[in-house]
Amino acid sequence: ELSLMDCVLTVLKDNLEIALQSYEPEIAEFSINQAQDIYWPNFNLGYSNFNYNYLTNWAVQGTNYVDRTLRYNFGVRQKIITGGELEISLLTQSSDTTRALTTINPNYRGELSLNFIQPILKGFGPKINTIDITKAKNLRDISVIGLKSNLVQKVYELEEVYWNLVYSLENLKVYEMTLNQNLERLQQVKEAERVGAKSSLEVLRTETEVANYENSVLAGQTQVEMFQDRIKSLLNFATETEDLKAIIPIDMPSLEKIDISFEGALKTAYAESPEMEKYKKEIENVQLDVTFQKNQILPQLDLSASLWFPGQSGDILIFQDNNPYTGIVVDKIKGSRMDSFRDVFDFKYKNWYVTLNLNIPLESFLSRSGLAKAKLEQEKKLLEREKIEKDIYYNVREAFKELKNREKQIDTATRYRELTEKRMKAEEERYNLGLVGNEWLFQYQRDLAQAKVSEIKALIDYRIAVAKLERIMGVNLKNKNIKYKQFVF
Repeated sequence: ELSLMDCVLTVLKDNLEIALQSYEPEIAEFSINQAQDIYWPNFNLGYSNFNYNYLTNWAVQGTNYVDRTLRYNFGVRQKIITGGELEISLLTQSSDTTRALTTINPNYRGELSLNFIQPILKGFGPKINTIDITKAKNLRDISVIGLKSNLVQKVYELEEVYWNLVYSLENLKVYEMTLNQNLERLQQVKEAERVGAKSSLEVLRTETEVANYENSVLAGQTQVEMFQDRIKSLLNFATETEDLKAIIPIDMPSLEKIDISFEGALKTAYAESPEMEKYKKEIENVQLDVTFQKNQILPQLDLSASLWFPGQSGDILIFQDNNPYTGIVVDKIKGSRMDSFRDVFDFKYKNWYVTLNLNIPLESFLSRSGLAKAKLEQEKKLLEREKIEKDIYYNVREAFKELKNREKQIDTATRYRELTEKRMKAEEERYNLGLVGNEWLFQYQRDLAQAKVSEIKALIDYRIAVAKLERIMGVNLKNKNIKYKQFVF
């Protein structure tokens, strides 16, 4: 036994198609993270060890000399949202040489530098440099909308099958009840024939009517099994263990009617339907493409600036008679690596430069194919949205008309069933008095059975019409307070 909401919740939990599609928003979320990753700082560490043996033709230095250099560097590079890049680095280096006439050996060098580059035209601005992030977010939203669209459709399909199953069961009950009544009447007619009160023709007519309703019962059972199988498929029932179980719907269609105008339904559909939400996001993405392509045809004008503070230290060699050409070192003033850093962080030697570099590619003037393509894509999406708006308009109008017609059918079907019951009661009294034959009674009996079926069908059709309109408007999830995982629609 399952209520309609039981079935809906089971679909959300167990339907494989929905489960597969629910991965798409989560995957798209990582695309956003990837687009944002470029704004994480980059750290770099460097180590270099050089050993050079130089040949020389200068007699003072002999035939060769050796340079040994050991370097360590650390830096942080950060991309900024305006499109520029900022880098700060710290370097320390020690050099040792056998070259003659060197007055500081070993030599220690340090440097703190700050470098900045910023596009001024092409590639400038937060909007241009966050386009990939914005598009990734829109694609994530589109995947969520796709999930919503699938859920809206599945809930509608489930409602339609559920109410059709209710109808087929009620229809079967009517025919089974009528069959039982005719079986009882057949026994009565046969007994009446035995005592000579009824003819064999009336027995034949009654048997024919019984056979007719037996056929209707079999057809009704087949219809019930068909709708039960469709529900099992939507609910993803295990084929081995659940196939033998019958689904019994416990909800019955109510007479409650929804109060909504065509204008209100259309306005809601434009705002809530997944198709419109999807195209809004897609149009936003193609508009971003147009903006990006417009920026790409601008000249490349880059501002570069650098500020650096060097420092130096080392062992100062004192030569005999203060003459390096003697090659005789008589004293040494010790220096250290930290002394070089002292100059750096005292900002003793300030150096800087600023440059502007202009690059004008010919494609800025001769070829704008990227921009032309993006504009065509934009026009195409705008036309597609216009088509979707018209489709929604006609779908809402058709569904709204159907809903109003179903409301009227409920009233007429109920009135027809009540009148047919009165006629049937009167005809039974006439039959019991022997005033009419059973052929008239059977006709009124068939009319009453059909009237009951028609009344049930009118109620079911109205509930399905409500579900259809809610699907077109995209609000069946909201109206049922349905939440799927972390998504609230």
